[in-house]
Formats: sequence, C-alpha cells, structure tokens
Amino acid sequence: MQPLTLLALGAAIVGCLAYQMLKAYRQINDPKSPPGPVQLPYVGRIHDLPIEFMWIKLKEWGDVYAQTGFYRTTMLGANFLVLTDEKIAEELLVKKAKFNSDRPVIRSLFDSKSTYGSMEYLPLMGKNEYWARQRKLTHSYLTEASNARYYNVMYFECKRWLARLIEDPDNFQAILEDMCSKVMCQLTWDDPELSTYCTKSAWGLLRQMSPAGPITNVLTPLWHLPWHLNPWKRAERKRHDEQQDWWMERLTTTREKMAKGEMRPCFTRQYLEKTSKKTTLSGDYEASCVLGMLALVGIFTVVGPLSYYLVAMIHHPKWQEAVQREVDEKCNGRLPTLEDAPNLPILRACIKETMRWRPNVPTGVAHETEADDIFRGYFIPKGTRILPLDWAFLRNCDKYPDPDSFRPERWLEPGWPTYQEPLTQFPTIKGMTSFGWGQRQCLGQTLTQDELIVACGALAWAFTLKPKTDPKTGAALPVPTDKSNSLLIIRPDPFSMAFEPRSEKRKEEALRLWSQAERDDIAARKAFLEGLGNDRGEKGEPEAVPINGNGVKTDWLCNKMRDGDKERQNVSLDRLEQLKQDILIHIKSVPDLHAEPTPTAPIINRSTS
Repeated sequence: MQPLTLLALGAAIVGCLAYQMLKAYRQINDPKSPPGPVQLPYVGRIHDLPIEFMWIKLKEWGDVYAQTGFYRTTMLGANFLVLTDEKIAEELLVKKAKFNSDRPVIRSLFDSKSTYGSMEYLPLMGKNEYWARQRKLTHSYLTEASNARYYNVMYFECKRWLARLIEDPDNFQAILEDMCSKVMCQLTWDDPELSTYCTKSAWGLLRQMSPAGPITNVLTPLWHLPWHLNPWKRAERKRHDEQQDWWMERLTTTREKMAKGEMRPCFTRQYLEKTSKKTTLSGDYEASCVLGMLALVGIFTVVGPLSYYLVAMIHHPKWQEAVQREVDEKCNGRLPTLEDAPNLPILRACIKETMRWRPNVPTGVAHETEADDIFRGYFIPKGTRILPLDWAFLRNCDKYPDPDSFRPERWLEPGWPTYQEPLTQFPTIKGMTSFGWGQRQCLGQTLTQDELIVACGALAWAFTLKPKTDPKTGAALPVPTDKSNSLLIIRPDPFSMAFEPRSEKRKEEALRLWSQAERDDIAARKAFLEGLGNDRGEKGEPEAVPINGNGVKTDWLCNKMRDGDKERQNVSLDRLEQLKQDILIHIKSVPDLHAEPTPTAPIINRSTS
C-alpha cells in the first residue's frame, strides 16, 4: 500500500474516532440529559465502577442525585438510567411499561434476546412473539403446579434435605443447592437424579450472563474478534450446545417414559399432553428451552435467599428462637406445611426481611427503552438501559428505618411504615421489588415463597442454627454478612456453621419422616406404574389420589365438586373404597428398605407431611 494511501486511511480513522467522541461528549453532557456524574467520551464511568459489588458504588452515585431519584451514566457507548426511587420505577417500568419493557443484549450469550429466533432464554428475551407465548405457557405451568401443591415435591425433598443435613452437616451448602435443584428437576422432568448437572448448568448460565462473568460482558468489542482469536466465544459455544442438547434429551426421555406410562405429573408431561391438542410453541426445541429455563431459574432464585436466611438466623438467635416457638405452637410439634403459613407471620417476616436485608438481585435486571422519551423534562433516547437498583430501593431510610440492620419487626408491628394487616396474609414476599417490574415481573413468586416457607419452617422445626466452633481453640468461627459473589443473582461466599438438632427425639423423627417418605414414594411409583393413582379430569390434567387413615379423599373429586358439575359429583364412594383397598394390597408387596415402623397409607403422587 502506498504511503499516501496509508496516510489517508489513518486520517479517516482518526477523523471518525474524533467525530464519534465529540458526538458522545455532546450527548452525555447535554443539559437536556438526566443528571449524573461527569462522563468521559465513549468510556463513560466504566473506569471507576468496580465489577465486584458494583451495586454499592451505583447507590453512592444515587445518593448524590437523590432529589431526582434517578441519574444517567454511560459505559462503552451504552446509555444507562439508574433508578434509585421506587416511585420513579413505578412510573417508568409499570405505568410506561408499553415503551420500557425490552431487554438489552447480553453480549456473551448467542442471541440472548431471541432477535434471530433462538427462543432460548425467556427472562432475557426481547419483547417479541417468543417472549409473549413462552411467558403465557410458563404462567400456566406454575399455576397448575401451585394448585396441585407442587405434587408434594417440596415436602418430599425437604424431608430428604433434613436427613442429609443430619448425616453430613459440613457439606450443607452443596446439599442446600442440591435440594433446590431436586425440587425443580422433579417439577420439570419428574427425576430428582438430574439435579447435579442441572445445578452446574444453572450457575454456568448465570455466570455467562453476569457483568462479573466473561470480560466480553464489559469490554463488548472483544466478542467480535475472529473465532480463532476468541476464546470467550468458543467457550460459550461449548457451554451453550451442551446445555441445549441436555434440555432436548430431557424432553425426548420424558416422551419415551410417557409412552410406557412411567411419567408422573410434571411440567414436561403437561407440554406433551397438550401438544396432541393445541400448543402455541413452534415445536420440541422451543419447548425444551422453556422447560429448561424454568428449571434453572427456579434454582438460583431460591438458593440465595435460603443461604442468607441461614446467615441471618445465626446472627440473630432471638429471632430464630421466636420462629421456633411459633412453629412449635402453631404446628403442634409437627413439620410445618403450606397450610400452616397463615399462622406463621414471624417465619414469613424473617424470610421477607432476609430478602430485603440481602436482596437476591441487588442491581436489578435491566430494561431497555423501545422509543425516545421525555421524562420529567429530561430526554431519554431509545435503547437506554434502565437499571432498577434494588439495593437502593430496599435501603430507603424513610420506608425502611435502620435499613442496614436485620429487623423483622418492621413487618409485624404497627409502628413501622411497612406494617400491613391482616397478619394471616402479610408479610408476603410476593410483589417485592426484587421480583422485577411491570411486564417483566418474575412469574415464579409464589413458587419461591412456598419453597422458602417449607424449607425455613423445616429448619426451625429440626435445628438450632449456630456458628461452628474451631476444634483447636473452641472459638466460634466467623460467619460474614457482607461477603458474596458478584453475579447478577448473588449468594453468600462459603462459610462454616453448625446444625444442632433441637432434641434427640426431633432428630429421630426427622430421619423417620425421610425413611417413610422414601418408602411411600417407592410404593406410589409402583402403584402408578400399575395403573393406580392416574385419575384425570376431562381436560387431561394430571390428578393425585391421596389416601389417609380416615378413608379416601381425592383431589380429583374435590376439584370436580368445586366445578359444580352434577354428573361428576355423583362419583361412587364404593369405587373409591375399592381403589383404596387395591392400593393397600400393592403397598404390602413393597419391601421395607429401612426396617422402620410400618408406614401409614401413602399418597399416590409423592409423600406429604
């Protein structure tokens, strides 16, 4: 190339860069722009925003502009509007949701918004046809599972969890994650043995989509390097393909089990049953992605709050004692169930305060504006990323006095701004800012709340949570309250603690409950495979057939009574009694694997408390 040509090319490049920098400088320092820290051209403030615990720095900036409740910043050419006031978030993300409900691109994921039809990541999708139909379908799955009390999966896995904590307390963090994963694997594919890979997949995806993950999420131009010079893109291709293949394999396996009559109620079964009638999905690949994402999101949205609940109880033993007394009094010494929740306001207050004190998503999940807008006299360009800063919302001193302290009484005593009645309904975590805003609110709020109530109630029933002591010095090992990962959804860093059974009798009862639940599940599966416990409504919905010592009571019968269908109200009680006798005959043939007392009659689905 001739020297003059090189000179001309260099001058053109320098000129373009200078023009872009001048344009960016004028735009970000325009008096019509929202207030915010002084920005450098193109880079904005990325140089002094830490990757770790960035929500703390974002709130520091927000405190400077507290009068407006929002401020603007830029990072590598991307515009951000950071919201630090709930009322502002309500205006922009709820009242103006029609224009502010898109999602930004996650650079280190392939087609995160499904702009090109990948159909893979529902929570990250743009506001398109895939998002609309997958959201509707997910809502229907979760609603049906909630109405069926999650097919008793939570109770079953919670009993397993208590037994494992008794047997291996030092490994409690992995056991906690595995419990949450087993719940979602049972709900999604009716197979708790899938939990190990599902957990790995969940954290792999979360890391990939977080600013603290691959550097390409921050230095986005690196993502566009050629394939052979791009280790980040090659690594993501491997992770992505392995995950998608696994999701498809789960759907194929479920279909094969259904053909053999081996698949009990679960989300995937719901999809396969309804495809023979009508579905809005494009096919099995899209369905496998909907179901896979549902399983993954259900893991890390519970692991974080449940882990921080352990931390909170260790540091606040008086509240732990209050929860224990409440559980003992209201549940008459038995393991709590969801039916007890209205009578357990202290338990619910401690759960909600944990989620306020250590929010699951402290930065919030970004929205993206779909059109230029004028808000309170300030110009907000299309494509601006709106960040609802949950860390700031939940540390508003007017709404949450003494915001840095763990104070469950703020939900229980009338003198606090957050107090609501009746206490049989409030406090509830549903509707918390941590679950998002407007059209992007989390669909799994009820699932999360129910799982936390079951798990935290079980902990109060079984254990006293304490710091672990150093075997050499006898001193209590510290349990930090401010150490966590810096992913989009956080959990505490590894720590040590002790799970002390409240009594020898309670310890033996916890082990007995798991042993019985395990036997009951074997019996239920055997009965199911032989054609029992498979009653269905006219809509083809999976139904359970619970049986107890007082006789027969079926969810199927109760649902039909509630429907008011006279023909189905006349179900023969003789037929139900015969069904009971048939099941009991099958149970007698199931071996007693643990040499425990003879179990009570089972539930044809999974064991309840």
